[in-house]
Amino acid sequence: MRETAGVARENEPVTVTIDGRERTLFVSIGPHQTRTFDVSEVARHEKVSVQATDPVGFIAENSIFRADLSKRTVDGRGEDSGMLRGLTFKPLGVTLRRTQNRMHWAPSFQREGAKGYTSMAMWDPVQEHRRTESDGMVTFTREGYHTSYPEIGLFAEYRFFPYVPYFLFRATLTVQKPIDMFWLRGQEMTMDDLFTHVAWPGPDGKSRVVTFDERKPILGGEPLPADVPWVAFLNRDKGYGYGAVILGFSGTTLTNASTEIADGAGNGKYWYRQMIGRKSTPLKPGDRYDERTAYVLFRTLEEFLSWERRLRHPLEIEVK
Repeated sequence: MRETAGVARENEPVTVTIDGRERTLFVSIGPHQTRTFDVSEVARHEKVSVQATDPVGFIAENSIFRADLSKRTVDGRGEDSGMLRGLTFKPLGVTLRRTQNRMHWAPSFQREGAKGYTSMAMWDPVQEHRRTESDGMVTFTREGYHTSYPEIGLFAEYRFFPYVPYFLFRATLTVQKPIDMFWLRGQEMTMDDLFTHVAWPGPDGKSRVVTFDERKPILGGEPLPADVPWVAFLNRDKGYGYGAVILGFSGTTLTNASTEIADGAGNGKYWYRQMIGRKSTPLKPGDRYDERTAYVLFRTLEEFLSWERRLRHPLEIEVK
């Protein structure tokens, strides 16, 4: 096993295939070190605890955060989509949420002529769902279609690990029948009035950190690309933040594509990737949109960027 990013790793999850089976190992290794481990040395010691709450939804918890994916009630009716609705950062005692909605909102979609958009967050019933626990890791997958959008197939996966302040998410939206799409978004996290600043990498690669008011003229003249490497919200007064490390993104048909930092009701804040931006765009069977993201809780931007570096440069492993 080899560390190439120059960052010390402690109990870092590494998923490999051994004898045809996917295994997650937890590795501690120094910067630029090369080490040989027996699998038994790096097997898990902790695990993610799971509390089943609903047919689809549940609560997942490690030593750093508590993720609430449980059912919620909307207009007197249950909604059990299995999307993240709250995230508690234990060291700071703060819970991130969007009071009137789920926190994790996209992919979301709106056909031409529809009065508004809907989302994977409002996907109920979920046709197929499966939660597995192995090597301390929890994997949760869902597959099917939104009842109002039979033209598109949906797939989503969360992965929760012990020890680390992040979880992984990947989603695929596949067009199965022709549809004229007006708005298509991904990578969306919506939150209450919990943050003071927003950060992103500038064209020179250096971090830009500004207040939400300051960001408007900057992004008005220099919009963020749809594949921006990362984005993060911070509360500098209280010392916490939450960000996204983009590990993969692709889309066959893009219109007005960008990454948006937006304001919501009650001074809420959210970010999203716009893949089709309010322009009627015909999609055909086989069109596909994929995203892979790590969502990271942190105390300082420097800490977030350290995790960004680790996530972008995973350990190199040779299985013998």
